[in-house]
Amino acid sequence: MEPSGGQSLAGHPPDGRPLVTETERDMQSITETITAHSAVTSLLAAGADTTSKGDQPTPKWMVYAIAAGVLALLWSFLRGGRGSGDRALARAMRGGRPGILGQLVGGLFKALWQVLRWVLRVLGGRELWGQPRSDASIFRPGTRPAPGTTSMPVAQLGSVALAPARVSLVKKPTPKPQEWALKAGRFIADYQGRWARGLDVASAVTVWTWRLLRAICTATWPVLRGIGRALAVWHRWPYAARSLARIVGLTVVAGLYLPAWRGWTILALVLAAGALVAIGFLWKPKEPGDDAVYGPRIWAVLRDDLKLPEEEPRENWLLLPPSLAAPDARIIVRLPWTFRGSDLEKEQLGALLNSRLPGEWVGRYSFIGEHFTATYTHKPPPKPPEPAPEPPEKVDLFGERVQEAIDAAQDKPETYVFGIDENDEIVEIPLVGEQAHIAVSVGTGGGKSALLQMLATQVIRRRGTILAVDPKMVSLRLLKGVEGVYLYDDPGQGGDMRRALEWAAEVVEARFYEYLDGKRKNFPPLFVYMEESNELTGILKAVWMKIKDSNEPNADPIWESVASILRKGRQVNVHVVAVFQDLKDTDFSGVSLGLLFPVKIMGAYAKKQWDRIVGSNVAMPPSERKAGRLVGVKNGVAFRFQSPYAIVDDPELSKDERAEKAEQQIRQHCLKLRDRHKWDSAGLYAAPPAPSPRHVPALLSRDTAPSGPIGASEGGLSDETAGRVSHEGGNVTASDGDVTASRDRLRLIPGQGGRDGQEAEQDPTAPPDLLPLAEVARRLQGTPGVPKYDTMRQHKNGRRDDFPKGTGEPGKELYTVTQIRAYYEQQEKKA
Repeated sequence: MEPSGGQSLAGHPPDGRPLVTETERDMQSITETITAHSAVTSLLAAGADTTSKGDQPTPKWMVYAIAAGVLALLWSFLRGGRGSGDRALARAMRGGRPGILGQLVGGLFKALWQVLRWVLRVLGGRELWGQPRSDASIFRPGTRPAPGTTSMPVAQLGSVALAPARVSLVKKPTPKPQEWALKAGRFIADYQGRWARGLDVASAVTVWTWRLLRAICTATWPVLRGIGRALAVWHRWPYAARSLARIVGLTVVAGLYLPAWRGWTILALVLAAGALVAIGFLWKPKEPGDDAVYGPRIWAVLRDDLKLPEEEPRENWLLLPPSLAAPDARIIVRLPWTFRGSDLEKEQLGALLNSRLPGEWVGRYSFIGEHFTATYTHKPPPKPPEPAPEPPEKVDLFGERVQEAIDAAQDKPETYVFGIDENDEIVEIPLVGEQAHIAVSVGTGGGKSALLQMLATQVIRRRGTILAVDPKMVSLRLLKGVEGVYLYDDPGQGGDMRRALEWAAEVVEARFYEYLDGKRKNFPPLFVYMEESNELTGILKAVWMKIKDSNEPNADPIWESVASILRKGRQVNVHVVAVFQDLKDTDFSGVSLGLLFPVKIMGAYAKKQWDRIVGSNVAMPPSERKAGRLVGVKNGVAFRFQSPYAIVDDPELSKDERAEKAEQQIRQHCLKLRDRHKWDSAGLYAAPPAPSPRHVPALLSRDTAPSGPIGASEGGLSDETAGRVSHEGGNVTASDGDVTASRDRLRLIPGQGGRDGQEAEQDPTAPPDLLPLAEVARRLQGTPGVPKYDTMRQHKNGRRDDFPKGTGEPGKELYTVTQIRAYYEQQEKKA
């Protein structure tokens, strides 16, 4: 019986070869492998030696081929495992199979095929490894998911849909610089050391460099983003485009590697980069329109509301414009035939669009024709309010319309024209009953003088009388010399102003007596003008303090007389037109006058001025600093109007010349009116007090004789300081040439000293005028170094021990102008 495995009992195989054990076979395999490796190494060395020493060197391609074969052999050896490769090699050599040369040639061809296959894939634009990621072809771009695949697993029916992630509506706080950054910034800003200038320059360079880089990044970011998006969808490019890109890349690498092509390659790269940047700016990727952004969101709800099948395309039922912000944007919704068009359905559709789309939309429905449609457009903006009507820019006093209105007002009792309002209507105010008196407060350039002059022309037209107390000496000077107009405009003659107001109060008392007695009911108009009433209070108070007895109160009783005129004058055609800057009772010796002026006219005013005179309970119109643009307040209602004034349109004249010519026209007009309509002096009972000669200022009344002192010493002052050293020719400097600063300033107007003896001489022994301190302060107003009355009074009441001593009882001291002036001149020298 033969042993199993095809072996004989003698231990030899059936073919008669000697039996070899497994250990011997392994040793033999190792020896053969080493021998084979040595042979390959010897072959390579011989080839290399032949290449370097032989007369006919081996071609380089053969050397490269042998090296590639060896690499392929080693690769196959590594892939199959070290032991199995050795054994396979030994078995091949022992069994008569192709030897090492055959394997080298096979590996070489296999490697060449792999290289050729890789080159073809590169040049063909296909993926270098793995399966294609899209269905792109040579000239057709591919879609994002390959056919038959999805990017995410499809949710099964009945699965729970997860709620969208919550987004916080709280605005993130603005990041604040850290403490070290703030300290560094403060150090750089406050450093004043040696290198401060260089540090400032370095800081400025750093800041501007950062701004430049940020500007460059901001400008190039759209291009870079476009390139990045293009590279992100590389797998969707057509094969031809990918092949072209790869060929260009290989060409650039070869050009940069070869020295002969390097310069041209760099130039081509620069030009290509510039072209790409230009193309990127010209062909920026467009942002998706509003139809792509809002369309799917609206359609998801609208489809259910209209009960449409899910397979219905959105384009057949909803049309959104690319830009919802366009003025002519329209949203068109096709409605099914089952849409009834009830108010509830329309409201629901409109609420859906207005809640999901920006802006406000209004719809228009159409149920006529084959298709029912709802067209939504922008809600029209509300009509802007019509501009408030404005009074005319200017009104000519001598214009035909104004003169006709003034003539027509003569038939209306005590009605006067004030201008034209914002409705282009004549403003007429009846000055009767409670509306008999007017308070005026108009800032500089607002047309106060023109208002008073225009009103005066109407009084003259009505044959009336005007009594004007005008410390300003400007507004009514053109009426001087007109019959029936009495002006008291010398602030130095406060007594005249006081007597004029007292006379007016007496006239009112007489008229009121006749009115009550029934003897007379109609009186010609009497207008009492009080210009700059707040300044007038100071002038009248100074006179009162001078003339009152010691047992009489300090409160000036003249304002009680003015209040009597206001209360009783409205019954007897006596009207007061007073100009105020304020209506505080304390300015008028505690007499409340504000309520006695129901009609108020304001112009070029401020908020505080409006509140003080009109009151905060009346809405304040906007103030305009324009000549004649005034605001009237009557019965608690404010209205705007343009007051007439004389207009002189002569471009060849200056502004002052035009104003002077306008005053001349008004004066001539008043003279003509007085000549035509005459003056009615009935109801005056007696002539007003005659104005005193104009007061001569102190500096002009020092010396009236050729030489000699004015009088005795005043307050212990020297003759020089008191101004009594005088010489002919108007020079008060002493004859011995002893000139002091005080004496050198005291010069008279040339000729006033009486060299020619033409001026009246004054008694040199006449005592100087003793005046209250308030009157002295008023006369010295504007003198350099002399303060106002309030400061003088503080100096007198103990602030300064060296203040001059007055004449009279304590609290009723009287002073001279020269005495107070000399005192403050000495104080100025000390300072």
